[in-house]
Amino acid sequence: MGFISNLFGKDETQKFLDACKFGQTENVEKLLKSNKVEINSLDAYGNPALICAANKGYRDIVELLIKGGADLNFQDENGDTALSAAAKIERADIVDLLIKSGANLDIQDKNGETALKFGVKVGYRNITELLIEGGTDLNIQDRNGETALICAADKGHQDIVEMLINGGADLNLQDKNRNTALNAAAKIGHKNIVGSLISAGADLNSQDKNGKTALIYAAGRGYTDIAKLFIEESADLNIQDEHGLTALMYSAQTGHKDVVDLLIKGGADLNIQEENNKTALEIAAEMGFNEIVDLLIEAGTSLRS
Repeated sequence: MGFISNLFGKDETQKFLDACKFGQTENVEKLLKSNKVEINSLDAYGNPALICAANKGYRDIVELLIKGGADLNFQDENGDTALSAAAKIERADIVDLLIKSGANLDIQDKNGETALKFGVKVGYRNITELLIEGGTDLNIQDRNGETALICAADKGHQDIVEMLINGGADLNLQDKNRNTALNAAAKIGHKNIVGSLISAGADLNSQDKNGKTALIYAAGRGYTDIAKLFIEESADLNIQDEHGLTALMYSAQTGHKDVVDLLIKGGADLNIQEENNKTALEIAAEMGFNEIVDLLIEAGTSLRS
């Protein structure tokens, strides 16, 4: 087809950029063959033709531009590349083409996110799989220190967590708050993800910046099944956070009787004192959780005079 009328009279570079934006494959091909355009020239927003085409999902034009020698790794003002642009619109075909053409898979945008991190965040399994198979670095951390695995665990993307584990992601990297993927999953109550991470060898006793472990989060939030997993896997039941509180104290404080019972039977120390010298029993008594008080007394502790 010929040039559309609203391109008439514009210089060749502008015609070229507009053709890329409007999906005019034949026009792009003609202009490239004319050798009258600079393939990496930028539009008014600072984007080259390749990013424009990738943003719109024009695979054929992306392929023409790649063959023409376009810069695969150019970053726009937000740090996005053609690869991340294609990932954001879930165009696996364009992502695959860029990977096979040698695009850098690990470029980070202004937030420190890679194409992988974005694909993981929004749950694009196909994009994630392609990037893992393409050899992307699974352990890059964004500006908050979050990895793809921590993100997947936090979002509850079980299948993606499994892919990242199988791909060799570091299970124990910590973000800026010292959260690991295991902590992230336990906080939200993602039992299956917690189980996968435990089975893969994640550190059960890693503490975040507040000294809390994944077990402490599970206990305090009443995730009985998750607490049971940690007990069965011999997690340290007596780790204290920055205020001296243990998993038992958190479950006693929040009234989660079933978790208290599990921790007692698992061998938690009933007599540890927090920063104000209170035990789990004293905390439960103050909160008025009489059934928990009874459990703790039956287990052999007593209120101090």
